[in-house]
Amino acid sequence: MADEIPLFPKATSMFVHTGNIINWNRLKRKLNQTSTEEVCDCIGTSLSNYLASVDKTELQYVTQLYRVNTENVEVFEDGEREEVKVTVKIFVCTSQSTAVIAEAVEKVLSELRTTYVETLLLAVSPPSDEEESEQSSVNLDLIKQYWEAMELLVSQDKVLSLGICDLNKEALEELYKWAKVKPTVNQVNLESCCVMPKDLTEFAKATNIQLLTHNDKPVFIPKERLQETIQQVSTERDSEAWTPHWVLRYSGILKCRGIIKMKGYIFHAMRDHKKKLM
Repeated sequence: MADEIPLFPKATSMFVHTGNIINWNRLKRKLNQTSTEEVCDCIGTSLSNYLASVDKTELQYVTQLYRVNTENVEVFEDGEREEVKVTVKIFVCTSQSTAVIAEAVEKVLSELRTTYVETLLLAVSPPSDEEESEQSSVNLDLIKQYWEAMELLVSQDKVLSLGICDLNKEALEELYKWAKVKPTVNQVNLESCCVMPKDLTEFAKATNIQLLTHNDKPVFIPKERLQETIQQVSTERDSEAWTPHWVLRYSGILKCRGIIKMKGYIFHAMRDHKKKLM
């Protein structure tokens, strides 16, 4: 209800780490769930658990909502790291500083207690909430700015290889020729491309770029969907003016067996109180 007393009226930042969601029994039972539905379910559950665990009076003065599901966080034990290939995909949800790349990667390194990840994939949301199907509309100038930040992580040995999402042949070729660290992966959404274009497959083969598929939405978490998720576990006033900034999804696969050992989300959102008051 709109007249409910908000639980966290001063909060302007939200940080959530789901931990290894493979261990979440309630998520295992949900079939045909999209990745957007999955991450929103994780955010809602994590936020609900957080709100149930904190003092309600203190919560009135909290400016940052910080929840790590420590009971589900799976870290690497001694000697185990080399057996697992870790892939990280960062969704940049709104136009922002390239510092977001290092911020997100440092978070996952810290949370998993590792010094590096094998692959870092970049997905940049379109400039509006309209899901653009035209791959040519991708802002390559913006992607290049983020790519330089990713290349720096490679030079620091924090990332071993880089990948991009949803580039057609022309855009992928331009990025490839420009980049110091060449992309080794291009993830393609099969909703917009039922069959891989011949020119894309030929270029990828010639440059040793792996073409993979995914089913993530161009706008990974619409702000309206995030606000709805927050409202379900709090109040309408608590849900107002939140905007997703970035989402990081990580997965760890046992190299020798091809089995997924871990999968989780790290999520960051901000709230503009000025917009809230408008």
